[in-house]
Amino acid sequence: MACLAPRAILAAIVFAPLSAVPPTARASAQDGGPYIQLEPRAMARVVYFGNAGVSGEYAIEYGKPAWKAEYEKGWDAMTRGKRLRLGKDWWTTLNTFCPLVMEKVEVKPGTYYLALDCSDKGEWSLVALDPEPIRKQRVDAFGSEQTKGGTKIPLKHEEVKESAAELTIQFVADPKEQRQQTLEIRFGKHRLAVVVQPKV
Repeated sequence: MACLAPRAILAAIVFAPLSAVPPTARASAQDGGPYIQLEPRAMARVVYFGNAGVSGEYAIEYGKPAWKAEYEKGWDAMTRGKRLRLGKDWWTTLNTFCPLVMEKVEVKPGTYYLALDCSDKGEWSLVALDPEPIRKQRVDAFGSEQTKGGTKIPLKHEEVKESAAELTIQFVADPKEQRQQTLEIRFGKHRLAVVVQPKV
């Protein structure tokens, strides 16, 4: 999946290590200067069209950290009992025009910063955070583990045979229920998933 807490590893939802930042850029940032990036981001998006235009729409934008074999070592120690970063660089964001129901949890229309939670027992959750207090406190995404609260959405975790070379987040269509999808997060051989039922 992608994640991480200890600054350099990940848990399926990755944490970009500071070592990935060029030394000159780190020095500039520590001196109060800007660290300027130009990085591609990925997007997973669903749109429902009605007679009057768009009847529902939601999208997740995220950075795509690369999977490394060493992330598998000590996986439980890196993830269990922790709140983890999802993606890399800028916050992974969810923007929805309509209410979304996932595992009986309703997410209201709006914009959210996303993180992951893994319990001591290895139970995973997607966490939808209100951006406003995070902006006020100026918490960057690498500080995801410092955040509190948020709306927790239970995720099903499983290990799969095919390894994802980088973090991938997508909405997978349900062949039987046209108005729902499965939100799928893949990183290495880890897969997190939850059914999404939009109110449109």
